[in-house]
Amino acid sequence: MKKIRFLLFALPFILFACSSDDSDNSNSSQFAMTAKINGVTFEANNPFGTNLYSSTNIWDYFPLEDFVMLQGRQGGLLGNPEINIWLKRTDIALGTYTFGSETYSTPPSHFIDLIDNSNEEMEETIGGTITITEVNTSSKIVKGTFQFTTSDNSDDTVPVVNMTVTNGTFRYKYED
Repeated sequence: MKKIRFLLFALPFILFACSSDDSDNSNSSQFAMTAKINGVTFEANNPFGTNLYSSTNIWDYFPLEDFVMLQGRQGGLLGNPEINIWLKRTDIALGTYTFGSETYSTPPSHFIDLIDNSNEEMEETIGGTITITEVNTSSKIVKGTFQFTTSDNSDDTVPVVNMTVTNGTFRYKYED
């Protein structure tokens, strides 16, 4: 009798503990931004753990009224490294956008920056591409891919690549 009572008591826990989840559990669906930085996996959301665009921007080179900032910080609020993508609001459209290093006079249409506080180097973007593969104007979701390189000596005539970011993906809400 004890065994039957135990089984009747345990049955609901067993049934509810096993769930059938048909959703895609791949890493790409769990993170707003993914990439390989010098071959090392980078998986990130914004610093608050979501895929919402950043409503703050300390760089007046990319003013918020003109640009949307997509911030991917691995490890949350105090995490590292961080990749920032700026999309020009008037150019959030399907296509591939190429950029070079920052000019400090006229901002490019789209741009990417890498911040890695694990070293003493200052990563300066040399160049790369952002490809916007989907723009949903109803849900305000933008998806795409990216790749770029950085240097710690971009002032030189021929910058030496010290970081290569490949296989980048992003999926962010770009407006409220």
